[in-house]
Amino acid sequence: MKNNNIHKILTSLLAFTLLLYPLDKLSAQTFDFQKLNNQADKFSVVIEMTIEFSFGGQTNEQEERFLGTVVTEDGMIIFNGSILGSENSIMQMTGYNVKTTPSNLSVTTMSGKKYKAEYIGVDRYTKIGFVKIIADENEKFNPVQFKTSKTFDIGNWVALYSLLPEYIEPSLAADIGMISVIVKMPESMPLLVGFNPMQLTSVVYNENSEAVGVLGILNNPSDASIDPNGMLDSFNQLGPYLLGIISSDKIMKLVNDPPRKGKIERGWLGITLQALTEDMANFWELELTGGIIINDIVNKSPAEKAGLMIGDIIYELNDRQVNVTKEENIPIFQREISEMGPDAEVELSVIRRSDNSVDTVKILATLEVAPMAPSDAPEYENEILEFKVRDMVFADYLRYNLDSETFKGVVVSELQQGGLSEIEGLQVGDIIQRIDNQEISNIDDIKNVIEEITNQKPKEIIFFVWRDQKTLFVNVKTDWQ
Repeated sequence: MKNNNIHKILTSLLAFTLLLYPLDKLSAQTFDFQKLNNQADKFSVVIEMTIEFSFGGQTNEQEERFLGTVVTEDGMIIFNGSILGSENSIMQMTGYNVKTTPSNLSVTTMSGKKYKAEYIGVDRYTKIGFVKIIADENEKFNPVQFKTSKTFDIGNWVALYSLLPEYIEPSLAADIGMISVIVKMPESMPLLVGFNPMQLTSVVYNENSEAVGVLGILNNPSDASIDPNGMLDSFNQLGPYLLGIISSDKIMKLVNDPPRKGKIERGWLGITLQALTEDMANFWELELTGGIIINDIVNKSPAEKAGLMIGDIIYELNDRQVNVTKEENIPIFQREISEMGPDAEVELSVIRRSDNSVDTVKILATLEVAPMAPSDAPEYENEILEFKVRDMVFADYLRYNLDSETFKGVVVSELQQGGLSEIEGLQVGDIIQRIDNQEISNIDDIKNVIEEITNQKPKEIIFFVWRDQKTLFVNVKTDWQ
């Protein structure tokens, strides 16, 4: 409730900016909408896809339409991928671990030409989605040309186009808004009034008809959740949205190396951490206005290799103050580490306390690839047994305090409701370690074992599983057709 109240206050203040701004300024916007419309028609497309939503044993499909923008000559397109991200709004509202699978993708240009397309992925922070047109390699498309290194001022007018329902012709409608404040924390972003979340990822134009970015959301770090391995798991928010401009520099960085399922490009330090509060700093007589306290260090992680120790206090990252004074701000630090990417070298200014002294040390660390998230792990589906399993990942071992060197298995990730495996007692989250007398270490193992079993067609299959800190047997009686 506290966070929602803050959002309401900020939203009211942003709207009140319009009332205070001089009327001669409010009437000063002079967009050439004919010129903008001609530009938008060249690189705007309509994306249509079927999305399968799976949670537990439930599966539903729905058709979706998105406004897309061509960003490369070979047909790469960006769109609002919020609904497809691994931390989507449906998961937050329902509490279910919702998986989204897009299929039957098509792209239609404003001139009416239709193409098949493939899904690429969604950036976990900006929620910008990527699809790629499937076309002849010699065919070229007209990409948007972003104006880079653009500065913004409060009161600047901007415009964008949004997608209208499919029964309306033409497909695009113009809209205008205004920059109300330039936010510095938790991230740099010009905030806008006049737009709505349905227009996310639409190209934003300035009064000179230049494309300066796309519409995005200012993320509230206090609404973030952190997964067990100390990585930022979600940067979504509920309640009122604060909308702003995602810069062209950030967009093109993603375009040059778009996110793909199973492709991990997040930087990782490998620590469990807490905020250095004002009370803690005063108790330890430290002249600091924020920092990160290291509570634990992952074995063989970049932090351990660099020489960081439990109890160290990180107060500078690459000579910049770490302004973390409460737990809600920890995701700001985590996101910064994550976005640096693997192989990035970071310099950490650290205070190291002991019984007799307080030392200040500089530590160089080289970030590594973040551990794979459960949603990115390879999966295997068996239609006869009506289940899906995935490889174990770092978060599984950390959550259950298991040794990755000795503990092996695959995780039951999905069960068909009323299906054979669910009826016989398998549960989502079970870790299958053995089938009959054969060890299971990964999805290749279980695939091979089940193929053998399918040929033999036994009356029952005995699963040896790990559940709730103990092991047990689950007998699945078969019904071979």
